[in-house]
Amino acid sequence: MSRKSVLCKFFAHGACLKGDHCEFSHDWNDPQNNICTFYQQGACAYGSRCRYQHVKVSRSQSSVSNHPQYLQSEPILAGHPSGASSVVTGHASGVTTDSSLSSRSLLPTDKQPWGEMVGQEVISDISHIRERSCNPADRPICSLAATGHCHRGEMCPHIHGDLCPTCGQHRLHPFRPQEREDHFKSCQRSQKHLEALMHSDEIECSVCLERVLSKPKAAERKFGILSECDHPFCISCIMNWRSSSPSSGMDVNSALRACPICRKLSYFVIPSGIWYSSKEEKQEIVDRYKSKLRSIDCKHFDFGNGACPFGTSCFYKHAYRDGRLEEVVLRHLGAEDGQTVIVKNIRLSDFLSNLQIR
Repeated sequence: MSRKSVLCKFFAHGACLKGDHCEFSHDWNDPQNNICTFYQQGACAYGSRCRYQHVKVSRSQSSVSNHPQYLQSEPILAGHPSGASSVVTGHASGVTTDSSLSSRSLLPTDKQPWGEMVGQEVISDISHIRERSCNPADRPICSLAATGHCHRGEMCPHIHGDLCPTCGQHRLHPFRPQEREDHFKSCQRSQKHLEALMHSDEIECSVCLERVLSKPKAAERKFGILSECDHPFCISCIMNWRSSSPSSGMDVNSALRACPICRKLSYFVIPSGIWYSSKEEKQEIVDRYKSKLRSIDCKHFDFGNGACPFGTSCFYKHAYRDGRLEEVVLRHLGAEDGQTVIVKNIRLSDFLSNLQIR
């Protein structure tokens, strides 16, 4: 008997997550296999409280064991002409009974035992949950009612949630306000991210004129956002531009760190999988990028054993091996025009470079 003709036990309890991809049947007219597999191995911990049938099935009966209508929870006792009772036995050709019950025990009955067991399981689940807690806030959301229709209706032991206006599913718990608020915020973030992806799908790079998210390589499907410019670039184009060697006599800032289109100076590039549509979204992307880098140790600082050439402008974490962060002390110097200048570290090479040997 194929699996597709056996009722899914998770679907019967309202907890099947595979949906149409489930290898078992989701039709209530199909029978359910209620044979306890642990009892077959002789190690069922539930004993008489087990919800499945405790029936010993031989290998020759494997073709019949898939259909619950041919199984009994206890051996069938049939009357014998001598006054004794004979027990139903099985042999190599299949299941056989006494001649007085052979036509009655093997034929399918009109009453489906799996239907009774499903009803008993639902009632036992409801009574168990109600005995455990009378507070409706302790009952979880019904997964079937959240995504579609729950066949149990009012007999369902779980809570049927309210409709979420964002995702269109009944996942708002009516008795858990904090959970409702968290789900509502999560749906808003997902919806906002989806809208940003749809908007970013149409953005083209200003250098190669290709859609950034349609690049053939996955590593190139990122935007290179300049800190002081709003022109879109793919990460490969803008990094190739800034890593090229400047011509002799040209300033590095004006030649490489400036935008190729508007020539605005930007000191760093932010890789991002989406493109922003407002200044607030851009600042959020920049802050998220800097926050991620602050959790990574700087390889130049090397836990205090090295010197970072970027100094206070480094986005990475400067921490010692004992966990202490580097204490940065800036020296300020007043210039002639009244502006304050941050003094860099004094090096001996700065004086030797201006020394003239006679």
